[in-house]
Amino acid sequence: MAPRKPSGRRTRPKGQLAARILVVTEGTLTEPLYVEGLSSYLRNAGATAIVKTIPVGKVGKDPMKVVKKCIEIRDKASEEKHYDICVCLVDVDQHSELKAACTLAASEEILLLVSNLKFEVWLRWHVEEKRSQLSTTQLDRLVATLELVTKKRLSTHFPFEGVYQACDVARRADPDLEAGRIGPNPSSAMPILVDLMLGR
Repeated sequence: MAPRKPSGRRTRPKGQLAARILVVTEGTLTEPLYVEGLSSYLRNAGATAIVKTIPVGKVGKDPMKVVKKCIEIRDKASEEKHYDICVCLVDVDQHSELKAACTLAASEEILLLVSNLKFEVWLRWHVEEKRSQLSTTQLDRLVATLELVTKKRLSTHFPFEGVYQACDVARRADPDLEAGRIGPNPSSAMPILVDLMLGR
């Protein structure tokens, strides 16, 4: 099923040229730092990504909370500050609510982008094309060894120039890549966000 346009899409006010993309993440460090850094790297005047995070807390990550928070932020936005596109970034991890979150996102016309096993898969593909299946611990160790992430913080020298390679690897890993779909392990639907940020 192809991603649908967000509900409540309104005409942008005069003078506001850039499409406003709301990006809600379940990670409070790695994902937002990546999206903000990528936005700076791409420097596309046609799209602006606004990142909001959901603190994990002691209960662990919950993709349903991410989607609900996205709906809340979208619906509270003023006419001048409305969002043209709403995106949620979530991991597969061990989420029992992921399929329900996919269903809710689809019904609200929110693009739910799933990384399997987790977001670090996407980061890895900026520097290497390997698609070996790793455990969460192995993946954490690998991105640290590759100097991409340290203690959940994105490297200050993260190779954003590798984003086009990462998109290519992700599409080869999952030829059926689309929003609201749980792809194989490893996979990531992040190329959809990259295309949006490029104004495609």
